[in-house]
Amino acid sequence: MASAQSLYKRGVKHHESGQLAQAEQCYRKVLQKQPRHADALFRLGILAQQTGHAPAALQLFDQAIAIAPRDDYYLQQGNTCQTMGRFAEAVTAYRNVVRLNPGQAMALRNLGVVLRQLGDHAGALESYRQALALEPDNARANFGVGGCYKYFGLNHQAINAYRRAIARDPGYADAWNNMAEVYRVLGDFEAAEAAYRETIRLQPGYHQAHSNLLYLFSYYVLKTPAEILAESRRWDDIHGAAGRAAQYVHQRPASAVERCLRIGYVSPDFRRHSVSNFFEPILTAHRQLGNVEVTCYAEQIKVDEVTRRLRGLANHWCEIQGRSDAEVAARIKSDGIDILIDLAGHTAHNRLGVFTYKPAPIQATYLGYFATTGLSAMDYWLSDEVLTPLDSVEQASEKIVRLPRCCLAYTPPSGAPDVSERPSDQALVFGNFNDLSKAGPGSVEAWSEILRRLPHSRLLLKAKQLGDAEQREAWWRRFEAEGIARERIDLRGRTADRQEHLALYGEVDIALDTMPRTGGATTAEALYMGVPVISLAGRRFIERISTSMLQAVGLEELVTVTVDDYISQAVGLGRDKTRRQALRKGLRQRITGSALCDARGLTQALETAYRQMWRQWLEPDTGGTRGVVGD
Repeated sequence: MASAQSLYKRGVKHHESGQLAQAEQCYRKVLQKQPRHADALFRLGILAQQTGHAPAALQLFDQAIAIAPRDDYYLQQGNTCQTMGRFAEAVTAYRNVVRLNPGQAMALRNLGVVLRQLGDHAGALESYRQALALEPDNARANFGVGGCYKYFGLNHQAINAYRRAIARDPGYADAWNNMAEVYRVLGDFEAAEAAYRETIRLQPGYHQAHSNLLYLFSYYVLKTPAEILAESRRWDDIHGAAGRAAQYVHQRPASAVERCLRIGYVSPDFRRHSVSNFFEPILTAHRQLGNVEVTCYAEQIKVDEVTRRLRGLANHWCEIQGRSDAEVAARIKSDGIDILIDLAGHTAHNRLGVFTYKPAPIQATYLGYFATTGLSAMDYWLSDEVLTPLDSVEQASEKIVRLPRCCLAYTPPSGAPDVSERPSDQALVFGNFNDLSKAGPGSVEAWSEILRRLPHSRLLLKAKQLGDAEQREAWWRRFEAEGIARERIDLRGRTADRQEHLALYGEVDIALDTMPRTGGATTAEALYMGVPVISLAGRRFIERISTSMLQAVGLEELVTVTVDDYISQAVGLGRDKTRRQALRKGLRQRITGSALCDARGLTQALETAYRQMWRQWLEPDTGGTRGVVGD
C-alpha cells in the first residue's frame, strides 16, 4: 500500500503535468491517511483556485495555515483574497508573508496592490519601494510606484516610473496606457496619443485603451466630429464583434404601449463622482414619480455612502464587476429591461461591450460622456436643445434626442458652507477650479488679457495637477510669457476635503471657464457658492455644457460666443462691483429655484422621451431608430 508521502509526490507530478483530476484524487487519498497533511491541503487549494473555485481554495489554505503557518501558504491565501475582492484580509495575509520572509518581493508588490484598492496610497508606495529595494529592475513594482505617484499628482515622477517599467518590459501594455493617462493630465496630448496607440498596437483587444484614445480626442476637441465618429466606429468594429455575433432578438409584445417600463442604467460611477451628482436626483425622482421600474447595473470598484444611497433608491440593484460582457448581457435580457441606458460612454471602466449584445430592445447613451459611442447597437444619444442645437456639428451613430429643457439636474452638496461676502477692500480675484488639462490653447492668453486690463486683479487656479512643483512652475512660466507676474497667479493643489474645496470659493469673485472644453459639475458648484461663471460657447456638446447650465439658471448674459466677448464680459463684470455683489447674494437661491436643480422636471422629460422611444419601437414600420444628425 502506497504511503502518504508517495501518494503526495504522485499527486504533485499529476498536477504539474496538468492531470488535475488524478492529482486531486491523490491529494484526497493523502488526507484520508493523514488529515493534517498541510502540503496536501495547500495543493488542493491551488487546484481549487486553478479550476475557478476561489472560496473552496481559501478554506483549504486556511486549514493548511492552521497546521503549518508558512510564508508560501500565506502568499496564496493573500492572492486568493485579492482575487475575491477581500482586500483587508489580503493585507493581513501578505503582511504575514513579509513577517516570516522579509525578502519576499512578490508579497510586497501584491501588498501594494491591495493597499491601493483600500485607498492607502502612502502605504502602497512604501510597500512598492520595499519591493524595489529587493528587485530594482522589477517592472511590476515600478508600475505600482507610478500609480501611486499618479494618484498624488506627482506626474513627472509617475512618467519616470512608467518609463522604468517599460524599459524592463517593453511590451507592458498597462504601463503604456497609464503613462498616456499622465501625459493627458499634463496636457501633452501628442505624447498621450502616441502612448495610447502603442498600447493598442501591443494589445489590440485592449478595449479600455481604445476608449481612452476616444476620450482624449473628444474631451479635448482634438479631432473633427467626422474623425471621432470614424474612430468610434472602429472601436465597435473591433471590440463589438463578439456581441454582434450573439446579439439578442427582441419580440415586440402586443398591447404593451402604456405598461410600466423597465429601465436599466449601467455605470461604473455609482459612487462619489460627478456623474452621481447629476444622476442621484434623477433616481430619486424616478422613485417618487413611480412611473418606471429602475434597475442599476453597477460596475462597482469602490463603494461609499453615495453608492449606498443610490442602492436604496433603485428598485433593483445588480453588481456586474468581474462578470463578462456576455454574462451581464444575459442577466439584463433575463431581467426583461425595455430601455438600457449607458451612463459612461468611452470613460474609465465603461461596459459598452455589454451593449454590443443588444440585451434590451432600446439602448441609449446619456450623461457621463460627450460624444458618440460609435456603437451600431446604440439607438439614441440623449441631449438637449442647447448642447446639440439643430445646426450642431456633432456626428453620431445614434439618433440625437433633444430634451426641451436642460438635460442635467444638479444636486447641491450637503453641508456646503454658506456663501461668504467678499470684502470690498480686497483685490478682485478671478478663479478656475477645473482640471487644468481642459485649459486648451487660448485659455492662458485670454485670462492674461483680462488681468492686463484689470492690473490690480489676481487669478486663483485650483487643480490636482498643481500639487506637483514642476507643474506649478510650468504654469507660472506660461503666464510670465504673457507678461503676467507670478505673484498675481495663485496656484493651489488638492484640498484636504470637500468642505475645504467649497470654502475656497469664498476667495473668488468671478469664475473664468476653461476653453474649448467647459466646466460641468465645477460650473454648477461655483454658481451654488455664489460665484458667477463667464463661459465661451463653442459648437460641440463638450464646448456647451456650461452654456446649457447658465441658460437653465437664467444667466444667458454670462455666455459669450467669441474670445473678445469673453474677455469683455469678464472685464465688465470685474469693474461692476454692485452687479457682482448682487449676483453673489442671490445666486444660491437662484440656482436652487431654477431648471438646473429641477430634478423632477428633468425626470418627467426623460420618462416622456423613454415612452416615445418605446412607442416608436413597438411600431415596426417607423424606418428604424438610428441615424446621423441632420438625417
